[in-house]
Amino acid sequence: MPRFLDATECPFVLAAQQYLADPGRSHGGVHPVRAHAHVPNGYPADATEAVLRQLERFALGTRERIVALSARSVPATEAYNPDHGGGDIITGSTGALPLSCVPGPPRSALRHGVPGVYRCSAATPPGAGTHGMYGHEAARAALRAASRRPVRRTRRGRP
Repeated sequence: MPRFLDATECPFVLAAQQYLADPGRSHGGVHPVRAHAHVPNGYPADATEAVLRQLERFALGTRERIVALSARSVPATEAYNPDHGGGDIITGSTGALPLSCVPGPPRSALRHGVPGVYRCSAATPPGAGTHGMYGHEAARAALRAASRRPVRRTRRGRP
C-alpha cells in the first residue's frame, strides 16, 4: 500500500509576489509575499512551519527576511469566507455534480445576462482550479463585444 506524506512533511506551496505587478503594495524595501499550502480538505493543523520550510528550501535566507507574518488555518479560512469550504480557496471541485450544474459552454458562462457585465470569479464554470483564466477570458469577451459596437464619430471624423 502506498505511503501518503503528511501535509506538513512536504506540502505543495504556491508563492506569489504581487508587488512585482503592483509596486504600490511595497513600502520602502519591504515587499509582501503571499503563499498558500495545499493541504487535505478540512486539515486542522497549522501549516505555517511547513510553508516556511518549503520557501527556505528554494529561497535560502527567507526566514531572516520576514518582517511580519500572517497565517490562516483551514478552519479560519472557512470562517473568514464560507465559500472556502474545508479551506478550499478555489471554491470547490470539478466533479460530476458541479459540471452538471453549469449554465452552458464556458464562453456563454462568462455572460451575465446584462450587456457589458461578465463573470470572472474562481467559481465561474467550467469549474475550479484555473486561477486567473476566467478574468482573462472575460476580458477577451468584453474586448470582442466592444469591437463589434459601432464607434460614434465626432464632426471631425474621429472616434
